[in-house]
Amino acid sequence: MDTQDKENTPKESTPKKQTRKKQTQKKQTQKKQTDNPHDKGYKRIFSIKKHFLHFIKKYIALEWMMDLKEEDLELIDKEFITDQFDTYESDLVYKVYTKESVIYLFFLLELQSYNDFTMPFRLLVYMTAIWLDHFKNCDKNKRSQKDYRLPAIMPIVLHNSERNWTASCKFSQMISNAELFGKYVVDFEYALISVNTLTESKISNSNTLIDNIFLADKKRTRQDWTDGIAELMQRIRAMDTNDLNEWITWFSNVIRKLNEYERGELITQLKEGDEKDMCSSFERLLNKEKAEGWKDGRAEGKAEAVIELLEDLGELSDSLRNCIMEQMDLELQKKWLKAAAKAKSIEEFEQAVGLVQV
Repeated sequence: MDTQDKENTPKESTPKKQTRKKQTQKKQTQKKQTDNPHDKGYKRIFSIKKHFLHFIKKYIALEWMMDLKEEDLELIDKEFITDQFDTYESDLVYKVYTKESVIYLFFLLELQSYNDFTMPFRLLVYMTAIWLDHFKNCDKNKRSQKDYRLPAIMPIVLHNSERNWTASCKFSQMISNAELFGKYVVDFEYALISVNTLTESKISNSNTLIDNIFLADKKRTRQDWTDGIAELMQRIRAMDTNDLNEWITWFSNVIRKLNEYERGELITQLKEGDEKDMCSSFERLLNKEKAEGWKDGRAEGKAEAVIELLEDLGELSDSLRNCIMEQMDLELQKKWLKAAAKAKSIEEFEQAVGLVQV
């Protein structure tokens, strides 16, 4: 290319600059989603094959799952999804090798206090991305053969809010007039495990890390913790050392930040202390005033009430939902609740409380 050609070459157009700006904003949004302590805590646990295997065998329990071993599972890189779509850091994809075929388990942690009514469509997008990646990277000769098959994908959603999950589990229920098309309409159903609806007897019939995390996550108030400390501590104490340490790490990420001294004291009491000392040590940790992430049912309850009122006015953006749920100032939440009750639109609420830029 000569000098004249270079001079005549158009500079990068504004749309491309805007696209790059949007991509940057998208990455920033994904980073904010990653900062959710529940997401981090649960993702850490379910990224360990042993714990994910126990989860699917006990809480989903399909026949073909029962013979699976850890070596049959491969946690795969899902960058091909996150590069194209708004996924969350807490999403996991496992490639499972069964006797008959390869299966993908797409595991999505829905750890918010609100329902995502677009869940079937979200899952369809993720599943399609997995199939596209598989199709592009498989042998071209194989995929042209009559017996070529795409791998099965099973979507799984884990939900942990105290509010019941009311979003549809079937894709066809998101399709307008689906009943007119009978068997010709696209459809699938995802497996939903809602911690809130699991009975304590169901959880307690085994004593694993996942079971004890679920038992802890069902506790919604300080009174819940106080009433059940002895039983929970005994169960945790009975686990092996690695799982005990993982439970304390989860507790520290999700319920209450522990400094090194507090963590060491709790481990010592769980391993060596008598029951009274063990429970007293745990109660002291719960009773500290500045317990980060503590779910005492007050600020979180106010936030959920604000969201419920606003949902009657229209569809909330994810950023507004997150902003409301992450606000732990009880007095501010009270003001927001009053503003939501008076507002005639979401925009009016945002202006009233100063969240226009959210």
